[in-house]
Amino acid sequence: MTPKFIMRNDPNSAAVAANHAVWEAWTPHHFTSAGYDIPSFKAGREPLDPITLAGVGDVAGRTLVHLQCHFGLDTLSWARRGATVAGVDFSATAIAKAREVAQEMALPADFVCSNVYDAKAALARQFDIVFTSVGVLGWLPDLEGWARVVASCLKPGGRFFIFEAHPTAFLFDQQPPAGMRLMYPYFARAPLIEEETGSYAALDSGTKVTCHSFAHPLADILGSLLRAGLRITTYDEYPWLRWQGLPWMTRRDAYFWELPAEFGEIPMMFALTATR
Repeated sequence: MTPKFIMRNDPNSAAVAANHAVWEAWTPHHFTSAGYDIPSFKAGREPLDPITLAGVGDVAGRTLVHLQCHFGLDTLSWARRGATVAGVDFSATAIAKAREVAQEMALPADFVCSNVYDAKAALARQFDIVFTSVGVLGWLPDLEGWARVVASCLKPGGRFFIFEAHPTAFLFDQQPPAGMRLMYPYFARAPLIEEETGSYAALDSGTKVTCHSFAHPLADILGSLLRAGLRITTYDEYPWLRWQGLPWMTRRDAYFWELPAEFGEIPMMFALTATR
């Protein structure tokens, strides 16, 4: 279906409600998918990539909250490394699955079902580290509110880390044989609405959903954190993705996909650390 645009919405909008329905539909299929491979995670597989591990650093004895945690595999990875963890997600199905895995693995973790914008009130405490995984910002209509939540969840001197897709990664037509044809505007000020069958982790699930994705220029991402009172201490860019975002990308290693050499190096991900 040809994508269409609507006006940007607030955190309580119909677009956010529609995305909530997406994640409720996807979660049962993700939980049993080969992509998430929960059996190997339980056996000790590390889902956190080397850039994330280096960026967050030693978490032993620290408190850490993972915003938009899905069913918490990354959250529980930090628990295995010695952090006292909490995970927040708006999908009740995902939170129930996260609690199930934590109980089975005997890992202490507090999983809270909440819209990310209400995380401060839902958690009612602050943390040494606020962490977000890959693929979260595109679901958020309001970065200013999100950044305020990040800041409010941090203790004074606390640290925020995000490793996320760079805005340029979403500019290209994803269907072959388009090559690297530009398709989407960088400064899109309205969400993209797309009908999808299946999901990124369960292509053959048959689920039919309507996704509302929000494009955020880099200036909005950085600016929202600065306006929330955070100090950006590190920023890096990478020509790789954590998933095969374009059909012609090939595996770089166990964690990343890269473009063929003829396309050159385009920023595909960024990592950022900020302190309160």
